[in-house]
This record gives sequence, structure tokens and C-alpha cells, in this order.
Amino acid sequence: MAPENELHHTATAPYIPRMKTESKPGAVKRGRPTGTATKRINARFPTGLAEKIEYAASLRGVAVAAFIQEAVAERADRVIEAESHWQLTREEAANLAAMIAKPPKPNPKMLHAVKLAARDVVIRS
Repeated sequence: MAPENELHHTATAPYIPRMKTESKPGAVKRGRPTGTATKRINARFPTGLAEKIEYAASLRGVAVAAFIQEAVAERADRVIEAESHWQLTREEAANLAAMIAKPPKPNPKMLHAVKLAARDVVIRS
């Protein structure tokens, strides 16, 4: 059996046990989430991942909740940004540009769709 102060390896990352420190009464912890909480989302993490998150938060000197909020907000921003844009191949982009430059002539289905849309869509100027 390994001594308690030795690094313990998990499947995802090494785990370094946290040192317990005494906090002063009335001391404000760094990295606490700011603002009032308006909604709670509970999440359970596998032990290895929870230990990894705690270790990363301690390296940054912030509370675990603040670390998770920051990480999730950054990831959410990246997903929203990625899903807000079209990604076309060169061939698809060339076809789109050609259709914009010379649009196809309206066919009966398109004319019918325009009539349906005209009943429900209001164009404001």
C-alpha cells in the first residue's frame, strides 16, 4: 500500500491530496461565484473527475463552484459560436455563390410556398 502523501493516479489525471488549512473567521475566500444565484444545476461527477476539478481549482486559487462556472461558461460560448456559423466546403461555397449570383427561376412549389408565407409573415420596414 502506498503512503498517504504519495501521488495517487486515476484513469484521467494524477490526484494530489489537498492540504487542509485553517481559515480566519470572517475571511472571504478567493474565487467565490459573484452575484446572486438565480438557478441551481446539480451535477454528479465520477470520483476521478471530481478530484481533477478540485485540484485544478486549487491551482487557480478559486472555489470549485467558481472554477466550474468559468469552465462551463467558456465551453458554452465556444459551442454557441461554433453552431452560429455555417461551415461549407469550397465546392458548397462556390455553389451557394453561384446561386446567389444567378438565382433559379421560380417553380410552382416555390410560388405556392411564397403564397403560404405571405399569409403568415409580416415584413416590417
